[in-house]
Amino acid sequence: MATAQFSGQYGHNMTLEVWSAWNRPDTASNSSTVNVQARVITNGYASMWGVTAPVTVTVNEKNESLNAIVNVGTNSSQLIFAKDYNVPHNGDGTKTVGIKISVDLNIGGYGSSMVAFDLSLSNIPRASTISDVAGTLGSAMTININRKNSAFKHTVKYNFGALSGTIATNVDTSVSWTPPLSLATAMPNRTSDWGNLVVETYSGSTKIGQSGCILTLNVPTSMTPNLGSITLTDSNTAVKNLLNTANTFAEIVSDIKVAFNGATGAQGSTITGYHAEIVNKNQSTNANNGNLGLMKWNGSAQVKAWVTDSRGRSSNAITTDITVLEYFLPTLTFTAVRGDTDQSSDRIVVTRTAKIAPLIIGNVQKNSFKLSFKTAPFSSTTYTADTGAGVNDKVTNTLTNSKATLSGTFDIGKSYEVYGVLEDALTSSGTVKAPPVSPEKMVMGMAETAVSFGKYPENTNAVDSDWVFKYKNKDIQHHQLTSNAGRSPYNAPGTVDLNTKTVNSFFSCDEPVNGPTVGTGLNHFYVSVYSESDNYLSQQAIQKNSGRMFTRTRHSGTWTAWIEYAPLNSVAEFTAVNQTKTYSTTLAGPYGFGIAVVRSGNIVTATMDYVHRSNTNWNGKASETIPVGWRPVSQAIIHCIGEGGGGTGAVLFNGSYVHLAYKPDGSISGRIKLDNSPLWFGASVSWVTADPFPA
Repeated sequence: MATAQFSGQYGHNMTLEVWSAWNRPDTASNSSTVNVQARVITNGYASMWGVTAPVTVTVNEKNESLNAIVNVGTNSSQLIFAKDYNVPHNGDGTKTVGIKISVDLNIGGYGSSMVAFDLSLSNIPRASTISDVAGTLGSAMTININRKNSAFKHTVKYNFGALSGTIATNVDTSVSWTPPLSLATAMPNRTSDWGNLVVETYSGSTKIGQSGCILTLNVPTSMTPNLGSITLTDSNTAVKNLLNTANTFAEIVSDIKVAFNGATGAQGSTITGYHAEIVNKNQSTNANNGNLGLMKWNGSAQVKAWVTDSRGRSSNAITTDITVLEYFLPTLTFTAVRGDTDQSSDRIVVTRTAKIAPLIIGNVQKNSFKLSFKTAPFSSTTYTADTGAGVNDKVTNTLTNSKATLSGTFDIGKSYEVYGVLEDALTSSGTVKAPPVSPEKMVMGMAETAVSFGKYPENTNAVDSDWVFKYKNKDIQHHQLTSNAGRSPYNAPGTVDLNTKTVNSFFSCDEPVNGPTVGTGLNHFYVSVYSESDNYLSQQAIQKNSGRMFTRTRHSGTWTAWIEYAPLNSVAEFTAVNQTKTYSTTLAGPYGFGIAVVRSGNIVTATMDYVHRSNTNWNGKASETIPVGWRPVSQAIIHCIGEGGGGTGAVLFNGSYVHLAYKPDGSISGRIKLDNSPLWFGASVSWVTADPFPA
């Protein structure tokens, strides 16, 4: 309620009073019926009769105008307005309504009056609320509802991805719900995702409103992909056909291929990964129909396999027992000598040691054993196949010092070569050759062009002996040191590794491996070796073009570094030289960066005075070298910065420089960088040399 006096000369004798006598809320419509009334009140000095007064009424920001007939005596009151209004509440059920009434008398010293006030209405209970919830598919969860009115009922619904549904109707304050496993189809690539719960609030059959919350659902750990089975096959068709037994393979030659059968995802997931492994053997594949690799072992093992789906879950593991049979390449050794059981010297007997992997399955040998021989006169390529000492069956797998006589007869005056091959069902030993079978032994033989001792003569224009030569009970040298012409044998560039030359010898070689370091194009030597054994020896190398001499030793199997002999004539020349005598020349360098050098005694002074006229960017080892007579005993370096104007200007170009290193082995390396040109480069450096004086 609120009041206000009228304006005007006598207005203070009359009052306007406005009030709401009652209001009634309607829960279903979320509104209230509000009663609004107004009256005028007089004191003992005021009265008014038959006056028509304009009245303006504003309720909840809505206006209306009307006329009121005022008939009121002194000390009285008159009701001039009374009406009920329907006022909607806010969404949360709250409402404050504004009420304003103005009355205009404007007669006899009475003006106007206006009364305004805000009326707070009773709150109307609204839609119930719910808090965020989380659960696991297939497991019961409780959904609690914060109800605003005990008479309200609720319908609970869910939205999850593209899926939706009603959980329950006519719910009071809670409901138990087991999210169906099928909801996992909405998250095929995840193990957890979120959607929404919606609670609709009803008063009777009227929907009051609704509220929602986040629904988080997890895929249970039990929801995994499934692998039906695996099939193991041998990628080596030859082995597969030979063994012809499921899950049985051969060492070294088998390569197991794994096929994954019946692999399926769970509730919408897809298969994204495959894995199979031989347990504890560090062999695996990550592909369907992938290979596990060759097996360098034999025995029993297990292959274990599983798949992974788009949720990152692994399936059940499938294990299969396998057997890997021992396998090795066929091995064959044999000797061949004259004579058989009848001591016939025109027959050849072979003593055979041979072995294959039998590959036995169920007491049955799967592998085949095929041994064959052929013969030819010494140094001939005309072969004769043997039919007497061979074997070809699936029973034999080992021969140890087993003797057999080759078919045919062999001239007792000739030497023969015998070749053997051992094959199994998969591969062979390769051709094996025994030492040549000599002619029948004899004391001395003579031919038109030869004479022999202890054998038949085979080499023309020669003394042919199976015996050693002795003079006064001492062996004559049997190791060739020179060619028949008395020369040191020559070896082509790069064909000799001096680390392998451990027997007394004299030879010539160019560019040997592990030779003295003397610079490119200078490593040509005459070499001599003095040896008492492979681990104790000495080597000397004489440079062909200069006569420089180098030596090293091997002691207890360890090589020393090469060292150079100091030439006596050079020392004499140096000690006798007049220190005022000088030698000078120009040493070429990369990209024209040469240096003028002057030698006095053992001091070399080098000067660079050069204008370079093009931009250049180079680094590495130069093709140019320092000749003998000028090489430093330790590395010498020239570093200078380019000067502008080709030497006529005063500006230094710090980004353009030359950096060259002159090394004891005669090589030149470094970097040249010119971003501007032409530029002048000037620098000097001195070094000590131990080289012989230049010519």
